[in-house]
Parts: sequence; structure tokens; C-alpha cells
Amino acid sequence: MRESKTALDHDVYLKTSYFPALDGLRAISVFLVFAVHFGGEMSGTRTGWLGVYVFFVLSGFLITTLLLREWDATGFVSLKAFYIRRSTRLMPVYFLVYLLVMVLSYFSQGLAWTEMKAATPYMLTFLNEFAGPSPWAITWSLGVEWKYYLVWPLLFALFGRTSTSRMGLALLCLGVTGVLLVGSFYPAWFTPWFYFGLILGSLIAVAMHSRIVFDRLRGLMTNKAAFIIAFVLFVWYRRGALFEAHLGHATLIVVFSLLIGLLMPSLIVNSTYLSRALAWRPLVFIGQRSYAMYLIQVMAVQAVLFVFPGMLFGPFLLFSGFAVALLVADVFYRWFERPIARWGHGWAKAVKDSGDGAQRAPGVKPS
Repeated sequence: MRESKTALDHDVYLKTSYFPALDGLRAISVFLVFAVHFGGEMSGTRTGWLGVYVFFVLSGFLITTLLLREWDATGFVSLKAFYIRRSTRLMPVYFLVYLLVMVLSYFSQGLAWTEMKAATPYMLTFLNEFAGPSPWAITWSLGVEWKYYLVWPLLFALFGRTSTSRMGLALLCLGVTGVLLVGSFYPAWFTPWFYFGLILGSLIAVAMHSRIVFDRLRGLMTNKAAFIIAFVLFVWYRRGALFEAHLGHATLIVVFSLLIGLLMPSLIVNSTYLSRALAWRPLVFIGQRSYAMYLIQVMAVQAVLFVFPGMLFGPFLLFSGFAVALLVADVFYRWFERPIARWGHGWAKAVKDSGDGAQRAPGVKPS
């Protein structure tokens, strides 16, 4: 199949608001997370936790792309509108699932309830990564993302007035994080490595937004490049435990994140076999519901164990828990997440149109 010239056009990219292949990538990533938690001794599940770092790269790319396009369209970035969109997209289902976990933990009246009570101050303030063990410890990544959402848009609005300053800011943040990462001797939860993927995603967004850099990245937007990068990524994932033992945990994460970053251009422009495969509707369906699936994964598996007590971790528990999570997440997505997110987008648009909470570029007034 020939590469699509239209898909490689920078103007087309700037006008494209949705990249279905990224949802397909989300679907694979959430399955990897389920696999590492519930797959038992299944082959290839040990490094499934790397799926979280895919989410980090995607989040950094998407929020920065929105900020860049808003600045180009209006001459300013409305921080208030940004936080409204993020809050109405992420918080409602987060707190809904939190309440469900609290209720179930209360009725268990065991260690789960004690742990959730201790973790609650952290859960309610999005300091999840600093909470101790709990039935909802998997939300540590949400704490990481929210801190990035608070800091990066502010830095972007204050210092990202030109393409050069945006690139410099992203590279500076990436470099500082990399130095801290390589020289870090702290325990896992307190190292800066999880911010590497978020900043890398932002850097990719800044690069793709520039016509000059976009043209120089065309070599990554081919079937051959996508295949090579995907193959190396697969090997790095499958042999992750070996690489981690010899090269260290930080190196495993950094290289994995960089490979995801190199793969992104071929997925975004929708011109390769891989991007079309990831845009397969069932994968997109799962990817769109991956956030809620991630939040309810423990409860979904507990529901399966309630019906089949004594079941060991392995393929049946993994796939049945994944299916239950998808069913529940679909209900949340259709009747809770999406309606509130749409309302939030309307609210954010009204705020943006009014210029409220805006950080303006010099000499430019909002229309």
C-alpha cells in the first residue's frame, strides 16, 4: 500500500482534531496494565506496568497539542478553560469510583478499609503516589498527571510565546528530568522518572506543530520506519526484565518512552499499516473507555473472584476481569463521562470566548 500524501501534509495535521490510532494504543496499554496485575505467570506480563508510561506520553502530547492550537487560533491560552476541560473529563468518574471503593472497603471491614481511610487524604488531593498500600493504589499515576497538568500549562502560557521558546522549554524540562532520573537513588515512588514520558509527549507535540520539524520527521512516517520502531519496541518490552536487570529501572523506562515517542509520528499522520491497524474500531472502542477501565480494574477482578472464588491469577481471570471492566466502563463512558465532558467543553468554550483566565501573547487581543 502506498503512503498517503494527504496524511503527510502539515496543514492537514493541524486541522485534524482526533487521532484514532492513539486510542488503539491506549487499548493495548490498558491491557498490559491488567496483564501485569492479574495475568499471573503468563508470558509477557511481567513488564506490563510499562503501559502506564504509554499513557504518560500520550497525555503530554495531547494536552500540549490543544494548548498550541488554542494559542494559534486565538492568540492566547485560557488556563481557566484548560482546567475546566481537564476537571470535567477526569474528576467525575474518578470520584465516582473512589466512592464505590470506599463503600466496598467499608463493608469488608478488614485491612482494605483501614488502608483506604489512611489513603483518603492523598486520594482527595491527588497526591496518590505518596499514599501507602490500598485497594486503589493503582491511581498513583493520576497523582503524577495532575501535577503535570497544573504546572506545564502555566509554564507554556508564561514562556511558550514562540516556537523556539516552546521547544527550548520542553527540552529544558526533559533534560532536567533526565539528569534527576539518572542520578536518582530514591525509592520508586519518589523518583522523577514518571514525568519523563509526559514531558517527552509535550516535546513531540511542539515538534509536530512546527512545519520545519514536521517535514524533517517525515522519515518516521513510513511503513518501514513504523515496522522497525515497533519491532524494537516489542523486543524491548518482551526482554524488559533482562534489560532492567543489566541496565537499570530508569534506563528501561527512558528507552521505552523514547521508542513510543519515535513511533508517535507514524500513528498521528495515519499513513502506515500500523496506524490503520491501531485505528481498528474494537481497539478504538476499548481505548476510549480505558480511563474508567484503569480505575475499576481491581473491582472488576474482585467481581469475577466473587463468582469464581479461589481462582488463581492467570489467563481466565485476566480476560474475564478485562471483559467485566470494559462492560462497566462502557456504561460509565456513555452515561457519565461523555455527557459531563461535553458539558465541560461547552463551559470551557464560553470561558475562552470571553477571554476569562487568559494568558495573552504580546499585542494580541482575543476576538
